[in-house]
Amino acid sequence: MTVAKSTVKPGTTFELSEMENSMVPYPVLQYTLIYKDTEQDNSSGVNKVEILKDSFERLTQLYPIVLGHKERVDNRNIIVVSEDDLLKQRIFIHQELSIAADEFAKIKCRRDLWPANVDTLLKQRTADTECLIAADVVCFKDGYLLTLSTSHIVADVSGLLILLEQWASIARKMANAMDAPPASLEIMPDREIDFDHAGFWQKLISYPKDDHPHISYVKEQDCGETSQITKFVKDYYGSGARNGDRDTLDMRVLHVSGKNIERLGASFNTGDRRRLHGVQILYALFWQRYVANNLLLRGAEADHSQTVFLNIIHNVRNITSAPDYVGNAVAPVYVHATVGDILTRPIIETAHLIKSHINSITPGATAQCAKVINNPNDLFLPKLMYLQRHPESGLVLSNASRFPFFALDFGIGKAIGVHFGKVAVESSASWVPHIDGGVELYFGAKDDIYNMLKNDAAFTEYLDFEN
Repeated sequence: MTVAKSTVKPGTTFELSEMENSMVPYPVLQYTLIYKDTEQDNSSGVNKVEILKDSFERLTQLYPIVLGHKERVDNRNIIVVSEDDLLKQRIFIHQELSIAADEFAKIKCRRDLWPANVDTLLKQRTADTECLIAADVVCFKDGYLLTLSTSHIVADVSGLLILLEQWASIARKMANAMDAPPASLEIMPDREIDFDHAGFWQKLISYPKDDHPHISYVKEQDCGETSQITKFVKDYYGSGARNGDRDTLDMRVLHVSGKNIERLGASFNTGDRRRLHGVQILYALFWQRYVANNLLLRGAEADHSQTVFLNIIHNVRNITSAPDYVGNAVAPVYVHATVGDILTRPIIETAHLIKSHINSITPGATAQCAKVINNPNDLFLPKLMYLQRHPESGLVLSNASRFPFFALDFGIGKAIGVHFGKVAVESSASWVPHIDGGVELYFGAKDDIYNMLKNDAAFTEYLDFEN
């Protein structure tokens, strides 16, 4: 596709063509950087936030990554380079936030997995203009999450990977100079730059998992059609600021190990419904892993897979008349199959597995379930389109997971925050896969809410609170 150099002047326009060897014209890549400062001490007088922000902005000048938006002119896609520097607009970090690089949490996560949900994404995207690159920050009292999202890659993907590698390198260098800011931040990374796509990726995944102890990023490669999601985002993110009071909340970490996922899934076969809260959490992990492993497909097969599961999961709520343990409309997936079992099943077989379980809950629903599976477009899409036009109906669209039902009755990404049972955590959350096969949930909560969660047996039996 067209490659624009960083020397492009503001106001310049150029035509955007499709990426080579890609069935999806405009893939969405997403990278998440997670920082945490446990000390909250800025006695050295060094504004580390400003150093990081400035270094990142400087790095964007070294690579063929254009900051701008897309416009449709004479039936052509035109990229207009932002005159007011889009990235500087999008990166907003509270000045009083102190980020100590040597105290960044040692987050261990696999780079080949991707976050199931990120708090806020591409707020300014509309049907008419789309951010070429957007950076979004969710501030906590003691740390922040930075999400980079690109709906159009105007350069080789490895360029953005290298960009993040270099920022990680700067963060490590900064950690060695905490007493005073360095005279100049070295821009070049610790290793040779390789713009060969496959070669760079192989190099990246071959590094030891603790190579970047202070900084972590996760790759999302979305193979779905983005034009439809673009239409949804205007309504979902168009209300303006969504961070609320998150900057006054401490960042909390909830860890779910892969082993506990299987334990909790098995416990549901005993009919013990007290674990509902945990199942709501663990379902999110299940779907993230399932999509990462089975739906990174191309063309019609991927479209069909997505449609089938959208139908089945969404209609569970209506078909079953919402029994209490199907409150979030997705628990049945976890009852009769483990994560490993479903990961090895063909997609259609898994859909029928879900249909079978729905029928076991509510005898007589077989015919309706079969309609969902066999004719998803006629039965489901009109209903989905209605929900998309009426956000008050309760369907929350997650641009990160790209599966609209993901946040249904679960609350991730909602302005009101994440819900665990009847306890509302006063901040939205981000999921990050853990190297042990589990997942970590980052969210903000006041002490009283956090203590309630820590004392809830539905959590503590299976979930670990890490701070």
